[in-house]
Amino acid sequence: MNGTRPMIMISNDDGIRAKGIKALAEVASKYGDVVVVAPDGSYSGQSHSMTVGAALRLSDYDMGIDGVEGMMVGGSPVDCIKLGYHLVDRKPDLILSGINHGSNTSSSVHYSGTLGAVREAALLGVKGVGFSVSDYSEDADFSEAKRVADIVIAWALTDACKKGVFYGVNVPVVDKVKGIKPVRLAGGFWREDYHCAEDPWGEKYYWLVGTFVDTTKGATDTDEYWLSQGYATICPCKIDVTDYSELEQMTETSFNN
Repeated sequence: MNGTRPMIMISNDDGIRAKGIKALAEVASKYGDVVVVAPDGSYSGQSHSMTVGAALRLSDYDMGIDGVEGMMVGGSPVDCIKLGYHLVDRKPDLILSGINHGSNTSSSVHYSGTLGAVREAALLGVKGVGFSVSDYSEDADFSEAKRVADIVIAWALTDACKKGVFYGVNVPVVDKVKGIKPVRLAGGFWREDYHCAEDPWGEKYYWLVGTFVDTTKGATDTDEYWLSQGYATICPCKIDVTDYSELEQMTETSFNN
């Protein structure tokens, strides 16, 4: 790495062998010196989890992309960002995550390991963007997602992209994305259930299943709406989750009764 181009660090939650992270690294390598620090397997749904009280193992990994350095970590996406940030000689100008196999809209932002990685970027004071495509298959087509990533990465390296904010980008499964829409998160939740079955030894186990319920259906300014219209979406998210209107009410309430 020659040090004359921006330093870009990339992670994901699908694991370093996933097709999506290689696609993202290929695009990012046009814009800067790229180091991939990603988990050794799937950490989907791990949110902002990190390893405490146990050792992390790291090994070199060949990404198969000229000029792109790879490191594989036996830990979560947040572990990867924390450890990678500590190890690199030059601190990253931009941290990317993805491209995730599956969308991360609405309440999924809170569960997603993809977004956990760039939430950690915001905590570190580094620009962060997470990318997801609405296709869960291992062999998903990332051609349109790469085109969107190309546009967004170029933007993220300008002053228009803010530190302390982490951005979630979602790309629909379409032949050609109509455009990129800045959006708010849709309101919603997962209606969850646990499928109960028995293993070959007669022991019960439970498997989490569920369907997403959009509580803002009909709104025309959300990620869910614009994805359904064939647009990619980008949502700015913040670290401060304080409910300021509730805080104002609480300040006016006496706790001395």
